Amino acid sequence: MANLWVATWAEYDIGTPMTAATEDLRSAVRRAAKAANQRLVRLERAGFTGQAYKMAMKDLHGRRRYYENAAKLTTAQLRHEYAILRDFISAKTSTVQGVNIINYKRYIKAVEKGYDGTEEEFYDLVDKYFADEVEELYSSDIIYAAVTEGNTDVIDRVIARHQAGEKITKGTALLEYMRAARTRKKGI
Repeated sequence: MANLWVATWAEYDIGTPMTAATEDLRSAVRRAAKAANQRLVRLERAGFTGQAYKMAMKDLHGRRRYYENAAKLTTAQLRHEYAILRDFISAKTSTVQGVNIINYKRYIKAVEKGYDGTEEEFYDLVDKYFADEVEELYSSDIIYAAVTEGNTDVIDRVIARHQAGEKITKGTALLEYMRAARTRKKGI
C-alpha cells in the first residue's frame, strides 16, 4: 500500500527567515529542497506540469530543481530559496495526489453546472480549449462555460477561421459567442 502521508510545510518551518540563523536556514532549505525536488519528479512522471509545477519553474528562473546543496548559498539566497520552497510545498497541487483531488473537484463542479460527459472527456476538452490559441480570443470564463454547457461549436468555427488567416479580434470572437448563446436560449 502506498504511503499516503505527505509532509507539510510545518515539517520545515523555522519561523521568519529574516530573523532565523543562517545554519537553521541552511538545514531547512536542504531538507525542504529534497522533498520539493521529489515532488517535482513525481509531477513530471505523472504529466502534471501545470499549477504548482508551473509556479515552481517560474520561481526557479531557469533551474530545473531547488538547491539541495545549500552550503555555498549566501544568507540572502537561503532566504529566497526558503520562501519559494514554502510557496511550492504549501501548494495543494505540489503533489500528484493533490492534483488528482483538485482535478476531480473541477470535474464534479462542471457536472453540477451541466456537463454530462466522462471525466476523461472533460479533461480532453480542457486540454483542447484551454490552449494558447483559444485563450488568445476567449477568457477562461467563456471557455469554461462553453465546455460545461457543451457549446464549443462557435469556438471551433472561430478558431478554424482564425487558423485560416482571418483577422479575428477578442471582441469579434466574444460577440459571435454571445449571439450564439442568445440564440440557444431562445431555442431558435
